[in-house]
Parts: sequence; C-alpha cells; structure tokens
Amino acid sequence: MKFVRTRWILALLSLAASIWLMRAALKMAGIGAAGPVILSMVAFVSAVLLIAPETAFWLAEQIAKPFANLFFPSDSFKKPPVSYLLAHRYRSERRFEEAVAQYENIIEFHPRERNAYVELIEVARQLGEDERAEKYTALMLRRFPQVRREQTE
Repeated sequence: MKFVRTRWILALLSLAASIWLMRAALKMAGIGAAGPVILSMVAFVSAVLLIAPETAFWLAEQIAKPFANLFFPSDSFKKPPVSYLLAHRYRSERRFEEAVAQYENIIEFHPRERNAYVELIEVARQLGEDERAEKYTALMLRRFPQVRREQTE
C-alpha cells in the first residue's frame, strides 16, 4: 500500500513512453519500425500491470455487473415486497407478538396498505393492548380519511 503513488507515477511515465515510441514508429518506414512498436507495447503492458492491483477488481466488477443483473436482479431493494403470509401464519399459530411485528413492518415500508392497519388493530385488541390499537386506529384514520366517512355512513 506504501508504493501506490510510486506505481501510478511509473505507470504514467510508462504510458507516456509508450505513446512517444508509437508516434516515433509511425514516422518510420519498413521493418525499422518494429523495434519501437514492440517497445511501445511493452511499455503499455507495463503501465497496465503497474495499476492493476487498484483497478482490476473495480474494472471486473463494472464489466460483470450487467451480466450478474440478468441472473440476480438488483442487489438492493428500496423496500421489501408486500407479503402478509408470515403475519397470517403467526396469527393462525396464535403468536400474536410476532404477528404485530410483521404488521408494523408492513406499515413501515408500505404505509398505504390499509389491510395491515386493520389486521394490526385486530391483533392488538386480541392481545389486550388497547393503547396500541388506538394508536394505529388514529394513524389509519389520518392516512385514510375515507375510512371515517365509511364508518359514519
């Protein structure tokens, strides 16, 4: 890690030498240009090898990412997909604490899921947690004002 700057400076010098030798070879005619062309290629390969430890992994990742996305689309998700399966399973097994946690998770990532509020309020009442039921009832009424109109009709 100490010699990173030195390697990059040597790589730049090697690249400059490669360009200078190639320009010189292009001005020559015949077989006499073979020496500068070969030396130019050696200098270019040297420059690439000098910077390879820092750039190889990054370059390989950039090249591979489009192909990896074909098989494993998007490494990260902004929010998980909506799924009530685990919450319903916990309710059916009478594991109400875990069901509440799942409904709260759904509400956190998908605040427009009205069913999550309704089912969470039901589970909170089954647990006897009236405070939590009231909290989520108020939150649901704020987020879904049409619920209040439906209840009064």
